[in-house]
Amino acid sequence: MQSTALLAALTGAGLSLSACVSPGGVAQIVRDPAAQPAPVRIADGELIGAASKRGKAWLGVPYAAPPVGPLRWRAPQPVAAWSAPRPSVRTGHDCVQNLSPRSLEGKPGGWFVHGSEDCLVLNVYAPSNAVAGQGWPIMVWLHGGGFVAGTSANYDPSLLAQKQGVIVVTLNYRLGALGFLAHPALSAEDPQAGSGDYALLDQQAALRWVAANISAFGGDPKRVTLFGQSAGGFSVCHQMTSPAAAGLFTAAIIESGACTSPDLNVPLTQAEAAGKRTAGDLGCTDAATTLACLRALPAGRVMRAVSHRAGALGVNGWGAVVGGPVLPLSMPQAFASGRFAHMPVLMGTAHDEGRLFAVMQKAAGRLWSDPSYRGVIRQAYGEEGDVILADYPARSDGGPATAYADVITDQAFACPTTTLAGWLAPQVPTYLYAFDDPAPPYAFPNPPGFPSLGAYHASEIVYILQRPWIVADPARFSPAQRALSDQMQAAWGAFARTGDPNAPGSSIWPRATAASPVVLSFSPDAIHTETGLGEHHCALWTRLGD
Repeated sequence: MQSTALLAALTGAGLSLSACVSPGGVAQIVRDPAAQPAPVRIADGELIGAASKRGKAWLGVPYAAPPVGPLRWRAPQPVAAWSAPRPSVRTGHDCVQNLSPRSLEGKPGGWFVHGSEDCLVLNVYAPSNAVAGQGWPIMVWLHGGGFVAGTSANYDPSLLAQKQGVIVVTLNYRLGALGFLAHPALSAEDPQAGSGDYALLDQQAALRWVAANISAFGGDPKRVTLFGQSAGGFSVCHQMTSPAAAGLFTAAIIESGACTSPDLNVPLTQAEAAGKRTAGDLGCTDAATTLACLRALPAGRVMRAVSHRAGALGVNGWGAVVGGPVLPLSMPQAFASGRFAHMPVLMGTAHDEGRLFAVMQKAAGRLWSDPSYRGVIRQAYGEEGDVILADYPARSDGGPATAYADVITDQAFACPTTTLAGWLAPQVPTYLYAFDDPAPPYAFPNPPGFPSLGAYHASEIVYILQRPWIVADPARFSPAQRALSDQMQAAWGAFARTGDPNAPGSSIWPRATAASPVVLSFSPDAIHTETGLGEHHCALWTRLGD
């Protein structure tokens, strides 16, 4: 199915939501006038974070050496220890990312390259009464952004940590070409790491840092929940299927992760061939000096290149590579055959995932008419476009934009999640959710002719964190939304503590089974169970994918 162009477009369209430059780089705890220094000694040296009644935070902690110079496109290396106490009250650099419109359209060049290669840092948030050796459960957050953008500094999980009695770790990982370039010379240079999955190796290095150090902050390294949204959700799936991540976490939360999409499974040989073309675009064509040439280039120039990959879900095709040592199997192969890390899984989607992407398409001058909508679908899906248009005609309540949103919601989110749940439920404890608030906070007005954004892509994040997040502020919650947020956050916290999102003695959220894919629907009106993720055209997408 020729869906690559549409999937790349939708991921790029969401970057203005998922990858905004962090505002200020400090957490709520650090801004508290009553904050006091919070010293902690770890293996590499002493950290001086901040502590107040709101909680504790240690920010910008390096978990690997800066991947610069000869370490560019290598597996993350150990940090050099420090002797003097290290101030840890700022989040550090964002990883290099290209947010230029040309980049989002899969073209070379662009004017907005932001960040630094010296970015492999993490942030630790703990309850105010956490001390070493207490054994609090851990939640490790992987940010979204289409694998080409985003930063841990966009997220302040201090309230999640304080209210739910967990320690939350957020982290940066390499992005775009710096995180995912595959090339035969890179694969030959380090056969144990291969090439193309440096971002996933970064995530694993951060998880190993957690295993080695988190007890100093009061955490239990044997109770680690890995959770993420969008590309962060994809990453959770990748880590579940990576042999190198075995034993590094014990539970998984996948928010809006289209983990079974074929566009997420780029074979190594294909990625290496594309990498050779990318190197050629960058002027590095001599086989004897290719790597030295690539490593000598300014990071901004590297990030302006395109990937030349076909079938990768991500802007310019950047994303994980399968068939190498990090990901030996594609995710469908691994999950369907049971060759993944077995653990409790909480997963789900937002009811109107695609509406955000439709808004971005309209902002780019598309989807304002039926012919435009039909053109977008036919360009993306080729000969199958007319079949899709027959199932998704332009709707009277939102016109072509709403129809386009339905296509994205079903193909890229709801149906892959349904498929994954069908594989997981017979093998591991699986809990499904649907986020269905029809009017969650959103900082911008809806475009003309669009009835509502509904439960748009990433709209559940502010309900879990209860802190402002780029386009959503919990200060705008209604009383019913505040109550919904409390219930959702409590469920995520309970899952981190026990592997079950239900409070002790409660059974409101049943486990999904192969025979009964029960879903808990989170709405301000009522939290209730449903069978499946709602009205989606999954039979169509299954047929087109065969």
